[in-house]
Amino acid sequence: MQYMKMSLTQILLFLSLVFPFSAAQAGEAVRLDCLTRQNLLISFFKYHLTTMQWGKHFQIASGTHKNKTSNGLRYETFSFRNGDDLIYFPKSERYFIIYADQKKPERCVVEDSFTYPVVSLPRYSGKDDALS
Repeated sequence: MQYMKMSLTQILLFLSLVFPFSAAQAGEAVRLDCLTRQNLLISFFKYHLTTMQWGKHFQIASGTHKNKTSNGLRYETFSFRNGDDLIYFPKSERYFIIYADQKKPERCVVEDSFTYPVVSLPRYSGKDDALS
């Protein structure tokens, strides 16, 4: 059996084709402007963790519910701990929020979107706390 010899450049090219989107990222975020809550920051992290922040308020949602409208349009719902639901339509990239005390959805406008960088924190040993 004959083995193929590959140069380092060929190996790196092969790996870049096999793992094209393996760049490290901590999460995605979108800043929304809603009528009731302006400057609403929604952050999407791994393991289906979603956070919502406005002013000094902060809420979390775990998981997502995927569904379709009667017309077959796909959407996702994120249910936050305070009872608010964020509805996202991926095809049109539109967001709606239903507040816990309301039944009618409110449309939000996307102001900005970005990716959080990965941050490497120093290892905690506990030794410094024992000396103080």
